Amino acid sequence: MDEPVLEVRDLVKHYPVRNGLLRRSTGAVKAVDGVSLTLDRGKTLGLVGESGSGKSTLARVLVGIEKPTSGQVLVDGEDVTRLSQAGRKQLRRDVQMVFQDPYTSLNPRMSVGEIVGEPFAIHGITPAGGRRAAVGELLELVGLDPDHANRYPHQFSGGQRQRVGIARALALRPKILVCDEPVSALDVSVQGQVINLLEDLQEELGLSYLFVAHDLGVVRHIAHDVAVMYLGRIVEQGREAEVYDGAQHPYTQALLSAVPVPDPSVRLVAPSLVEPVETGVSTSSTSGGVGGGAIVLEGDPPSPVDPPSGCPFHTRCWLAPALPEAQPDPIPSYPPTDRPDAGLRLVPAVCETDLPALVPRPEVGSAAAPGDVPAAGPGAASHVVACHFARGLAAPRVEV
Repeated sequence: MDEPVLEVRDLVKHYPVRNGLLRRSTGAVKAVDGVSLTLDRGKTLGLVGESGSGKSTLARVLVGIEKPTSGQVLVDGEDVTRLSQAGRKQLRRDVQMVFQDPYTSLNPRMSVGEIVGEPFAIHGITPAGGRRAAVGELLELVGLDPDHANRYPHQFSGGQRQRVGIARALALRPKILVCDEPVSALDVSVQGQVINLLEDLQEELGLSYLFVAHDLGVVRHIAHDVAVMYLGRIVEQGREAEVYDGAQHPYTQALLSAVPVPDPSVRLVAPSLVEPVETGVSTSSTSGGVGGGAIVLEGDPPSPVDPPSGCPFHTRCWLAPALPEAQPDPIPSYPPTDRPDAGLRLVPAVCETDLPALVPRPEVGSAAAPGDVPAAGPGAASHVVACHFARGLAAPRVEV
């Protein structure tokens, strides 16, 4: 069984909204709203979602740049949210961050050698052989010429600057690297080089990565586990193959269907569990899913200041038909299929109630009703989905 190096339990980060001359609090931006994650030692956890879903805020909380409103962050079993100032300084030796923009994250007035060697000065560390030799080794480790240590960031390309940022993050030999979209600002060819570098470093140094990205193709290449985030919450997570080949949550299906592929008639998404309704989603054909074109969601994500009740995605979800509150009748059964679990009925009203924590989906062929899914625990399935509609049956595996 994999050993967790990082555990996030019910993490919440709210930013107060203040208005008026007295700057009174009138609400809060719920950037992260009850997130739970586990990162195994030596593995990569990919975190994906739309812009504004809270991914970068979560990353900043994990490295200690932001303080959480509530919840726990455990590194090797120790709750780092309760550490003293000296303890947080030690945390920064174990958890480092690689930022998105490789130019603005580097001080233009400092040479590359000074940038990479700065962590030694901050933490009062004198490496064996001296700081200059250690900086040269780090630059060589990330594929840069140690003789270029006296150059400044503007004298390097974008990919080289990102390598400098990685070398700086590795200076203190951390256990965990939080990579906040480290390749999104780079050319495609350079992206591959940086991804290969991260994989080589992980194998050589035993690093664990939390990899935040928009590009689901990049995440599939590097991640062992995947978590999908929407409006501050995790809506689906599991092993890479489970999420990509058997996406359960409607939001995950929509994201996968938007991934560019050489043959547009084949999409990286399982067929929809039910036919899309008239509002909330449009597709390039009538069926959606594999062979049915991309799923195009209508509208924007709700405001994190005033998120919808219950499932945060139900305002854009085609599996949740709009019914009056006084008519919480179940929708018709699934279309007849040869699957043994095809007769399950779904209750649309569950989208208007508070969703419980992520629970494992039922196995294919299970006769359990959507509300009878067992709670998560030891030995539970690794693929979990925060969607009552998706719990009725498991989407079939799709070969791509």
